[in-house]
Amino acid sequence: MYPINKKTLLIFHSALNVAMSLFAGESHAASRQGQLNFQAVYGDQTVNCTRTLSPVGTQGDTVRVNDLRFYIHDLALLTKDGHAVPVKPGPSGLWQRDGIALIDLIDRNIPCGDTAPSPNPAVSFVRPPGRFTGLRFTIGLPDEANHGDATVAQPPLNMTSMFWTWQYGYRFFTLDVTVMRKPGDKARPHGFPVHLGSTGCESTSPTEAPKSACKAPNLVTVTLPDFNPARQTVQLDIRQLLATSNVGVNQPNSAPGCMSDPDDKDCAGVFHEFGLPFGPETAPPAQSVFRGR
Repeated sequence: MYPINKKTLLIFHSALNVAMSLFAGESHAASRQGQLNFQAVYGDQTVNCTRTLSPVGTQGDTVRVNDLRFYIHDLALLTKDGHAVPVKPGPSGLWQRDGIALIDLIDRNIPCGDTAPSPNPAVSFVRPPGRFTGLRFTIGLPDEANHGDATVAQPPLNMTSMFWTWQYGYRFFTLDVTVMRKPGDKARPHGFPVHLGSTGCESTSPTEAPKSACKAPNLVTVTLPDFNPARQTVQLDIRQLLATSNVGVNQPNSAPGCMSDPDDKDCAGVFHEFGLPFGPETAPPAQSVFRGR
């Protein structure tokens, strides 16, 4: 045994304190709360329920947004080399639970104020330790959460206005706009809704969940490789979403706007901007609706 003098003990205690401080700092970083914020925009303009947006779509229409909500899940932060690190969800509540969140970007109160805050523009999470330069999330719901009973579900899956049927599940994304009439034009439709959800879901009746996966899940994966959630916001650009759609007309004998029907050509432009295949298309471009600012 070597004798331990006072100087050696001081060095040992100093090193131990540094190690404990580093460990405590890592633990603190591992439990740090984060928040991801969303914002609805038209180009560079903030969107709310009082403002008209123009020009919109291929024919330069003028619209007013009445509703804009969507579910997200599978939230992950990206390292510099593109590795995805899933985050733990924040506390459960009215707007999020079990890694699923409902983002609501339009105040639907009538009349609403032009400065009315969004009902829920953010999702909270536990930020893992490390340095991150990007973000990934999915618009929609995992299959196991998509075909339950919305009338008895826990929030945020109890939003029956976001639910179709047990067979098809929930609307993953809802955008409802009113198309303003042009002077002298009396034949224009009242609105152009965009309701994105799974299709090709087979079951014996609309009130029964499918026993196998839907043929077209229509989940939108959003990857933002250059994004800092501590300083940036995820913007949803309505002008870009409707850029290749003619919102002033509707395909005959089809539902208004786009209800995700694979035979409804009114969905072609919307699916293209979301980065989803439509019709015979198998390799659509990346989504262009969401960006970081």
